[in-house]
Amino acid sequence: MEYKLVFSTGYENDLESLQKQFKGDVLLLDEQNDNYYELNFVTLDRLKQEFDRRYICYVENNMVILHEITKENIIRSISELHKWRFYKQWVPLTQEQIEKYYYPREKWVYFSVSIPEQFL
Repeated sequence: MEYKLVFSTGYENDLESLQKQFKGDVLLLDEQNDNYYELNFVTLDRLKQEFDRRYICYVENNMVILHEITKENIIRSISELHKWRFYKQWVPLTQEQIEKYYYPREKWVYFSVSIPEQFL
């Protein structure tokens, strides 16, 4: 199984993601079905900052918690997410949502992600 990981605001390095401890400009393209899924990556430290005593709960759509937000960690996480079948809970974005929140496409940077056979 093949996916394309899309960094919709471009990609030069991991510096900004490492500093913010959050990356929310990521799409996952299932080329087989031509569906895009939104993924939001956050660290535990960032959650601790956001989730203080004022809040009862913290919810983020399609949230993935990583120790560090780097391109390599994001790519590696896709196989794990697939292995755990989280993709069955994802709802594809509509074309309208993609255009509203992720365009212009000229900035998109793609990375290929192959899911190992044992995770299928």
